[in-house]
Amino acid sequence: MNESDLQGMLQRATASPADSLPGSLREEIMRRVRTDDGRARRWRSFTLWLLALGMVTGLGTALIIGWSMASRDTAHSQPPRLELIQGGGVLK
Repeated sequence: MNESDLQGMLQRATASPADSLPGSLREEIMRRVRTDDGRARRWRSFTLWLLALGMVTGLGTALIIGWSMASRDTAHSQPPRLELIQGGGVLK
């Protein structure tokens, strides 16, 4: 089906009133619409799991990067010199 066929079908569908559908076809379509919520639930579940997985992955990545940066930081590997205790303070 090409673009012009699709446009023709859509124009015929919009031009014809809804009452022109046979009753059995209309009932079948409405029955499928009412009962086919499984697909929507599956998509909703998929997107929620994907979002949760993305959040957990982001948190894990941030923790790993923070831990690796903190383990390489040497600023706090030795305690600071306290001149007061070493005799260079005010207690001379």
